[in-house]
Amino acid sequence: MILSTQKSHVFYWLGAFVMLLFSSFAIVFDQIFLLVVPIVALCGVLILLYPRLLYLALFSLLPFSVEVNLPGGFGTDLPTEPIMILCSGLFLLLLCNKEHKLDWRQYISPISFILFASLIWMFFTSLFSSEFLISLKYSLAKVWYVIPFFLLTIGFYWNKLLAVKTLLRLFFGSLFLALLYVNAKHATLGFSFDTINKACQPIFRNHVNYGAMLVLSLPYLGYLLFTSTSRLHKLIYSALGLFILVSIYFTYTRAAYVCVPCIVGAYVIFRWKLVKPTLIAVLVVASIGVGYLIQKNTYLDYAPNYERTIAHYNFDNLMEATYKFEDVSTMERVYRWVAGFRMIGEKPILGFGPGAFYESYRPYTLTSFQTYVSDNPEHSGIHNYYLMLAVEQGIPGLVLLLLITILPLTLTQQLYFSDLPKDYKYLGLAAALSLIVIALLQLMNDLVESDKIGSFYFFSLAIISILWSKSNLSNGLPLSDTDK
Repeated sequence: MILSTQKSHVFYWLGAFVMLLFSSFAIVFDQIFLLVVPIVALCGVLILLYPRLLYLALFSLLPFSVEVNLPGGFGTDLPTEPIMILCSGLFLLLLCNKEHKLDWRQYISPISFILFASLIWMFFTSLFSSEFLISLKYSLAKVWYVIPFFLLTIGFYWNKLLAVKTLLRLFFGSLFLALLYVNAKHATLGFSFDTINKACQPIFRNHVNYGAMLVLSLPYLGYLLFTSTSRLHKLIYSALGLFILVSIYFTYTRAAYVCVPCIVGAYVIFRWKLVKPTLIAVLVVASIGVGYLIQKNTYLDYAPNYERTIAHYNFDNLMEATYKFEDVSTMERVYRWVAGFRMIGEKPILGFGPGAFYESYRPYTLTSFQTYVSDNPEHSGIHNYYLMLAVEQGIPGLVLLLLITILPLTLTQQLYFSDLPKDYKYLGLAAALSLIVIALLQLMNDLVESDKIGSFYFFSLAIISILWSKSNLSNGLPLSDTDK
């Protein structure tokens, strides 16, 4: 509670007076819009009295957020992005409020250090951006992702970490309703591949965004399932998990299909203490692959056949075209990746500036990789988050991203075999598995920039950061009594 008890009583009566006054005006003047004022005033009072309500509302509304294009070329997510901005302001209020003590020690962890280093580097590269205003807007938008989903998560759940279950239940309740909507709409369209984008709109940008949110939520549903002591709750979570898996199938999203077995594989890797060897192997294979393509310009041998590289409206044909390099969505990615590698060679340290890829990549493309959708009417990005960071924020930006990807996984490996209670271990594992899903999705997409994916990215980082700081591994603060 931000307000003292004495002040809260004043706000109760003031809120009641404002509601009564404007309700009377609405009736007398027959102006229904006047009712908006007391509703807004009531919401404001509730937030001041119970600040966690705004945070809970944010997670509850994530499955229903809608992308809206505003005049001047700006876009936003409603209602979530305005709430994220409000949550950022709320954090500043809590930081200055003596009654709600935010302990600065809560934010000391290796994850926090790397995350804030990446933010500082992002703002620094914005100063040298080829598109300064775009980079500034991009950087500011990233701040109001980090504050609510990372900083507020730590602030609210530092001493009540197991209360995260309430948050997750609210989220999955909303996600269930969103799934009912999408599947009912898709059913009227025959559950076909060529109609899935229409079925998931407007609450999901496309079937990729839809599938990504479903698959990254599975580890957290598993956490609720395996830590529940109620048979009824276990039955509900199991039924919801089956519903999500069926929904993933009907998303027709190749990346989501790959991620589901990867969750199982990653769980085995954690159980067998193979995180570090696996990470080393992945980095070695990736380095060899990139080196092979760069050496003697071998990548030119994989240029697509312009006439045969087309869009497919049958999913079986799409899967076949993917491994034959004849799917337009895959080869258009390659077209932009080639441009991205050439851009890195041009500005390897500072990059072109956060968010500046679209405005800068045309002169670096090769016509031999061009597809019939290369005019890019959607103004979409490079579709590889790692490559995007290297292009826009230079090699240091990529290194920081790799560190913030690898570090939480190695810390979770330690936490899982520490003396933490079972609930804490499973929560940390769920966060790590969700991060692995996002890391895999980032190979083919830029989804961290969307509220449905970026929210869980920073939320998961916060969960692991809390656990690390509280564990004996860090020699930090002990577990609080409220969590035991």
